Amino acid sequence: MVFSYDKSKQKFYSDFASLDDLTKKYKINHIKVQNINEQKNIDMLRLIKPDLILVMGWSQLLKKEILSIPKIGVIGSHPTMLPKYRGRAPIPWTIIKKLKESALTFFYMKEGADDGDILDQRKFNVTIEDDASSLYVKITNLGKIMLLQNLKLIKQGQGKKTPQDESKFIEFWPKRTPDDGKIDWSKKGEEIHTMIRANTHPYPGAFSFFGKSKIKIWKGKFVNESSIGEGRITKISKEGVMVGTGQGNILLQVISLNNGKEMLANNIFFIDDVNKMLK
Repeated sequence: MVFSYDKSKQKFYSDFASLDDLTKKYKINHIKVQNINEQKNIDMLRLIKPDLILVMGWSQLLKKEILSIPKIGVIGSHPTMLPKYRGRAPIPWTIIKKLKESALTFFYMKEGADDGDILDQRKFNVTIEDDASSLYVKITNLGKIMLLQNLKLIKQGQGKKTPQDESKFIEFWPKRTPDDGKIDWSKKGEEIHTMIRANTHPYPGAFSFFGKSKIKIWKGKFVNESSIGEGRITKISKEGVMVGTGQGNILLQVISLNNGKEMLANNIFFIDDVNKMLK
């Protein structure tokens, strides 16, 4: 049996994905919920008596009533090197914090946030070329491997349980909102480029305003050259649209206008826009 969020929750979760096709293909009973902790869902889980529950990409904490149901336990996943970093929006924060290495952790869930015994943890590199989209792919591919291997070990009674070393905890990452993606062009270009990378798909996107239009920036490049004005459009070419920052420039490459379709930045801006400002 598979539980997933009702489609109405899509506006709250940037990485919402429909499981309709998958569950239909394999003829799996698919229950869509608003809140997994509602009594009717708890009763349903008790009725089917699962040996194991897997919680992947789920934002709601599970109540003790659910955690106590399966004989083996409830296994969750978190794309950080637990226990160093816990909390929300781990992919954007990994980029914003400029980590060069992170990990995908499978752990036995408890009532707290990301604090249960570790089943498996595998590292991956984070490069300056990585953005939220590429990290999402890395984590998904690694997760498939880990899931198949660990389910086999659990079935054989060889699943590990390693307590988290609380002395290694560094910080709890807070929730991020779409407004966190607003660009301040007075900041350094490298910092703005980091924000663009952290907020791209599947997240809401870094954004700015051009006149009355909202510009979402899905892909850009930091150009370490002298800037002649914060937020000022200084050049439009086949490579993109150059915008000045507090230090250096950002080359806008892929953008969307007023939540419309994505397109190359130089298809929206024109030569007459040079020396105009983004804000």
